[in-house]
Amino acid sequence: MLDTIRPVLDFFTANPEWALVIIFLIAMGEALLIIGLFVPSTAVLVGAGVLVGTGHLGFWPVIAVTAVGCIIGDQVSYWAGRLFGERLKTMWPLHLYPQLVAKGEDFVREHGGKSVAIGRFVPGVKSVVPGIVGMLGMNQMFFLIVNVTSGIVWAFAHVVPGVLIGQGLAFAGELSGRLLMVLLVLLFILALAGYVIRLAAAGVSPYLNHLLSRVSAWARRKQGRSWQRFARAVAPENPRSVIIVVFAAVVFAGLAALINIAVRAGTGGEISNLDISVASLMRESRNAPADEIMTVITMLGDTVVMTALAVTIVLWLVWHKAYRAAWAAGIAIAATKLFDLALKNGLHRARPTELAYAGASEYSFPSGHATMAAVIFGILAVLVSHAMGRWGRALVYAICGLAVVAIAYSRIYLGAHWLTDVLAGLLFGAVMTAAFGVAIEAIPPRRIKPWGLLAAAFVVFLGAGALHVAEGYNRSREFYAMPERQILVPLAQWQDQEWQTLPARRIDLGGRPGEVFVAQMAGGLAPLEQAATAAGWTVSPVWTWRDSLPYLNPNAALPDLPPRPALHEGLQARLTLTRAVQGGEARDVLRLYKTSLAAAEGDLYQPIFLVSLTREAKGRGFGLYAIPAPEAAAAEDIAALRGLIASAPGLEILASRQREGTSLDLIAAKP
Repeated sequence: MLDTIRPVLDFFTANPEWALVIIFLIAMGEALLIIGLFVPSTAVLVGAGVLVGTGHLGFWPVIAVTAVGCIIGDQVSYWAGRLFGERLKTMWPLHLYPQLVAKGEDFVREHGGKSVAIGRFVPGVKSVVPGIVGMLGMNQMFFLIVNVTSGIVWAFAHVVPGVLIGQGLAFAGELSGRLLMVLLVLLFILALAGYVIRLAAAGVSPYLNHLLSRVSAWARRKQGRSWQRFARAVAPENPRSVIIVVFAAVVFAGLAALINIAVRAGTGGEISNLDISVASLMRESRNAPADEIMTVITMLGDTVVMTALAVTIVLWLVWHKAYRAAWAAGIAIAATKLFDLALKNGLHRARPTELAYAGASEYSFPSGHATMAAVIFGILAVLVSHAMGRWGRALVYAICGLAVVAIAYSRIYLGAHWLTDVLAGLLFGAVMTAAFGVAIEAIPPRRIKPWGLLAAAFVVFLGAGALHVAEGYNRSREFYAMPERQILVPLAQWQDQEWQTLPARRIDLGGRPGEVFVAQMAGGLAPLEQAATAAGWTVSPVWTWRDSLPYLNPNAALPDLPPRPALHEGLQARLTLTRAVQGGEARDVLRLYKTSLAAAEGDLYQPIFLVSLTREAKGRGFGLYAIPAPEAAAAEDIAALRGLIASAPGLEILASRQREGTSLDLIAAKP
């Protein structure tokens, strides 16, 4: 993925005019009659802002072409309305969207001249408002003034958020180029998903209504009360018809896919190869920052948090006398838990890594976290969006879906489940959610009080999650810790030849080499830490993502900024020491990284560490943040470190080797 995306970014950096042409065409197409429904303008323009924030495109050129594009697009739509008048509504493609045109006319009549400016920010109507005001005879000069001013505001509103996101990604890129690529890919996937939801909600609607009309007419010709009820349920006149059909399709398709996965998982067929491949990829991708994030996310899906959320939903429904919905929710959640326990005890599938689970939780298939999160968040989404339109419903489902996907992904990443375990849980959750949705369609939305339910669920979820994480994070971090691999070699063998098997340079998350290691040390960290602190070095705490907050202050002094979060092969340094130099304008940073190699001599076990020494000065990023900028350590710094080690009472330099143009000291703790 890195190799695929980097050339694209490099191309836009070297040829920004092509990127500007694409941005212009997207901004103009978004404003054209009906065509704007199918143009992913928001995703592309926010993405352009991201490229600005990461330094690949210029800010003002992007703003300029975005504003000019949307202004020209609206002007063309206005001229089409003035030229064709009322005939425009009978022409392609407007004649396919009579409801949208009528909604646009009502919008213009309600807001008058302000409709041009307001309509830019309203999904759906923004693609027809310029044509309608032209059709109704709005003055050209008035339209031009409103068009230009609102177009400039619209350009800033779409590009600036992307710039801020890009700044965040640029900061992430300071940590690792690979992390930057991963975040860019994630944003692209989310933008693509949002565009598909928008297209399905707005563009496919006329065709789906036509299909439902034909199905309803066919059912009416059948004899029997059930057929007549079915005909009324799927008729386009029924505002709930589309969602009923979608729920029914999810139930049947989800069950078919779930049965297929369960059979394959039980027989250990070809799909197990996919499980192994994904699990191996996750093991290779694990790193300290991501471990911290994924542990927190997976804890949000733990039983105590999900139970609190489920109880809140059911009690809310009971309190508002929506007893049928409360029974349906309770039955769906209980059935999901029974499903999870039954399959775990029936299949006895082992987990990818050995984790200290007990009872049925010892087994892997299906993922209980993914299953329960999918059902509980799915029920919440159905209830909250019960009285909403297409766009509100899509937003609610997207938010709940992101929470479920994040929890499910954390289980794969941490090695708690195979991919098919998670897929089975998500499928069963989707089936139960869809069945629940069909069951409550007859409930009046006003009884559920959806906005109050959403607020209560949000508060309980965050509150229970925060308490659970605060109380049990350290325990969970140890529980899900990446297994350490240790290779024992005799101390003399390490000194003679095994030292060459260890990397000569620090390897970041992107696989790129960093600073040269100046030493390898066999033994505990205490002797070096004591000698360094006595010589004026300061121990820095283990870096966490919370330590990134000071970086957001561009005026912070270097002593107030934690050392740069450098990783070696995805792992943090076990010990980080700093010492101010040049009157506090710079500092030396000493880091020790634990390796998979350990020296053994008799009963003595000595883990081997790689030692790096860098110099950091205060760096600035677009005047919005400050992050320490690394430099190579000077020769006198390395000489001072050698002197420190030689004078340390518990350490001795066994040998010095030449590697990568630098002297590499082999250090060992004195017996």
